[in-house]
Amino acid sequence: MPHALGIDLGGSTARAAVVERVNGRVLASARVKLTSREVRDVVGELVQLASQLPPTTGAVGVAVAGMLHGGVVKNAPNLGWRDVDLGATLSSALSREVLLLNDLSAAAWGEFRAGASRGASDSLTVFVGTGVGSAVISGGALLRGATGVAGEFGHLKVVPDGGRRCGCGQEGCLEAYAGGAKLAEWMTEEGLPGRAADLEVLALSGDVTARRLYDFIASQLSLAVANQVSMLNPAVLVLGGGVLSRSPGLVTHIEAGIARWSTVAARGVRVARAQLGDDSGLVGAALLG
Repeated sequence: MPHALGIDLGGSTARAAVVERVNGRVLASARVKLTSREVRDVVGELVQLASQLPPTTGAVGVAVAGMLHGGVVKNAPNLGWRDVDLGATLSSALSREVLLLNDLSAAAWGEFRAGASRGASDSLTVFVGTGVGSAVISGGALLRGATGVAGEFGHLKVVPDGGRRCGCGQEGCLEAYAGGAKLAEWMTEEGLPGRAADLEVLALSGDVTARRLYDFIASQLSLAVANQVSMLNPAVLVLGGGVLSRSPGLVTHIEAGIARWSTVAARGVRVARAQLGDDSGLVGAALLG
């Protein structure tokens, strides 16, 4: 069948789409606001969501913001899940095979097949939104790692001891500072108004506190990306996510950081904005499924 079904499961909403296998075009989509985070309730919502779309055959790709091992969600902070066998449960409910994917892996595949990195066999995709994540495509294949958690960029440590607590349960992670949810908490603690995406405007307006937070995030994010470019030597670096899309200065810092800190790999990398927007994970999940 020329069409595939993809699902993108977030912390508060879920989306599903029917996608053309050949070109990644979204033919139909639906969205639901989760009324509960209990596994049984979420599975029921996903089944209902899929039933609203035209029928497809084959495996269903499901993107989840969390650390996965096969069909098991090992840790999904936004859902409050640990060690949940979502793959088997959802497969039984849908009566078809289910492939679970990290949300950034799905987004990277969507951009690779139908977006900003199309045609490039080696790419690094970095999204800074509610959280911070990345995914690597090497030689035209998604890099998964020994236990399926390769590319957990947001959990690189930027403060070795006594750092801010991350949703993963550890301290000092990049996501604990730059991820939208945790950054908003940090701003509130420091007496700053607004959301994470407002920090750049506040910093540029001359607010000393905002500038301190912004400078730390910009330097650590830029350094982390530059190190990944040096290690992976991607042809394309795809940048996306709500915080980056609303903070053009952070993108400029990242580009400058690559030029300053990366090796000769910097000469061959093209920096591109994600093209598929909110659909990147849906498209990638459908096509990988």
